[in-house]
Amino acid sequence: MPEVSVLIPAYNVEPYIEDCINSVLGQTLQDFEIVCIDDASTDGTLQILKRFEATDSRIKVYTHEVNKGQASGRNDALDKASGRYVYMLDADDRIVRDALEVLYEACVKDDLDIIGFETENFADEQVFQKNADIKTISYTDTEVMNGRRALQYCMETESFSLSTPTFMMKRDYLVQKNIRFIEGILHEDVGYIFELITRADRVRFIDRVLFQRRIRANSTMTRGFTDKNIEGYIRSFSRSFDLEPELSQYFGSEPGFETAMRKWQRDIFGRLNQLYTAHADTISRMPGGSLSEEVRRAFEMVKLSHYRVDKLPIKECYLCGTGQYTERAIEALGAQDIIIRGIISLDKDRSSFRGFPIVEVSELCQDIPVILSVSKYSAEEYRQALKAEGVADLMEMSF
Repeated sequence: MPEVSVLIPAYNVEPYIEDCINSVLGQTLQDFEIVCIDDASTDGTLQILKRFEATDSRIKVYTHEVNKGQASGRNDALDKASGRYVYMLDADDRIVRDALEVLYEACVKDDLDIIGFETENFADEQVFQKNADIKTISYTDTEVMNGRRALQYCMETESFSLSTPTFMMKRDYLVQKNIRFIEGILHEDVGYIFELITRADRVRFIDRVLFQRRIRANSTMTRGFTDKNIEGYIRSFSRSFDLEPELSQYFGSEPGFETAMRKWQRDIFGRLNQLYTAHADTISRMPGGSLSEEVRRAFEMVKLSHYRVDKLPIKECYLCGTGQYTERAIEALGAQDIIIRGIISLDKDRSSFRGFPIVEVSELCQDIPVILSVSKYSAEEYRQALKAEGVADLMEMSF
């Protein structure tokens, strides 16, 4: 049994697959197998894989008769893997020379379920250099922690990687917990990694760049956005909501879990808002059957409550709250020359916010609409206070 199984699903990556496999063959740790799944490629990818397989017994190549997508390729490769630890590498990317050794030794030393590490981007073509220069996730070297603490760490440090090749995993952990990718969608990593981290008993992160991501034309990261992208994001987001009852039962009494979970879900709601802002027409045509009930309701709320600032049929308004949402609203409304008459705050110690007066609900001019510029978790308290004073013209927005 090899110590590490490197899983590489491949589809039409003829220009890149040789570089990818050579980065594994050149590792300082040599006790590995490479499991390749050719996903019905129509270029020379399979021929290159077969050539590698013929020259190195550690390389095993399997094929799909029809194209099934990367998630299916990863699931199938895991089923055929025999290594103690598993590393999933995309076929157009590569790893640094000591990556497997560093990760394997850390996993064995601390008996880890998973270990997370850092990425650097590179671009073959100058046109994509701007994408390659985007800041990637940074970690500090952490102690061993459970899934609850790992989620908390990622939320506190804003370092939640949503890329599967930035983790090495114990194969027995994946099999025993039945952690698999949702097949047939894009962006399958999002929900998978949330489950991967939160269900683990022993997690570490290290401050080492070991994975190199290629930014290229016609990849998931650079090709045009379609309804497939939207569906993939939503179904992946839904997966984390579906897991909450299990995680709450396991971690619910531990300090910090509730805060971390709410922060993750707020991030999801923010991403849903961004999706709706940019792709409202496409989303309005999508069926809701693929969503969990909570995410479906949340997404419907986004669709029903969203107003585009530049289309607002108002000349003046009041805002609610004294946090970052109100700050964004002030900036967005100011750019449209919409007058802000005052800020409604439940904090009685304030008299102004960003130069605007704090006003009591009882003082509101009933002809001027109120914009609820607060987080989902503060909104209900403001609704009740406004309702008690008979305020009916209430607009809920995302900035």
